[in-house]
Amino acid sequence: MLLGEPRPEVSVVVENYLQAIYKLNEREERVFPTRLAEVMDVSVATVVGTLKRLSKQGLIEVGRDRDKEVNFTSRGKELGEAVVRRHRLAERMLTELLGVEWHRAHAEAHRLEHAISPYVETKLAEALGYPKTNPFGQPIPGYSNDLNPTPMKPLIQTHDGESTVVERVPEEDARLLEFFDSSGIRPGVQLKVKELAPYKGTITLLLEQGEVVLGMEVAEKVLVRR
Repeated sequence: MLLGEPRPEVSVVVENYLQAIYKLNEREERVFPTRLAEVMDVSVATVVGTLKRLSKQGLIEVGRDRDKEVNFTSRGKELGEAVVRRHRLAERMLTELLGVEWHRAHAEAHRLEHAISPYVETKLAEALGYPKTNPFGQPIPGYSNDLNPTPMKPLIQTHDGESTVVERVPEEDARLLEFFDSSGIRPGVQLKVKELAPYKGTITLLLEQGEVVLGMEVAEKVLVRR
């Protein structure tokens, strides 16, 4: 599907599922109904019913094995990519053009992504200068294809005294993003690891704004330059 090309009409629910599957694939996770239920915060029975609908529409294929692994068809992948692209462009628009607070952008973009037409999408991308990533460091499909990916690793794989640069942060948790924002942890920021202390369950960072302590669970989700 070419950028700006009219997209087939699918429901908001279907678009949400396609986006979830796309993002799991992006993280190189295998997709199963149980995992989708966690991501979508619904019951496994609800997921199974919706996946049957997506399969009938030719958007996914569900394995016949016990685990029922879910894979995109080529059409499903195109539509999932389109939803993610509109979402991440909307995040850029909200933060850069409208001045929406960083931690609010993900939730607000989720409301907008279903309403952006292909025509508006192309105009929006042009106005933003065809950005390659969203504000949280995630690649924007269609505009990041020529981007040479920077080798990354989780923050917990650093060591004491190491200096590095933040490349990507998780975007789903608004409270965590608000903490990152106030602490100065965002893509492009340089930091130094003061102490990696697995026995404490913490990692202490030195940033321009001061010292920040993160739990290991959070540090695992922050990707830095390898």
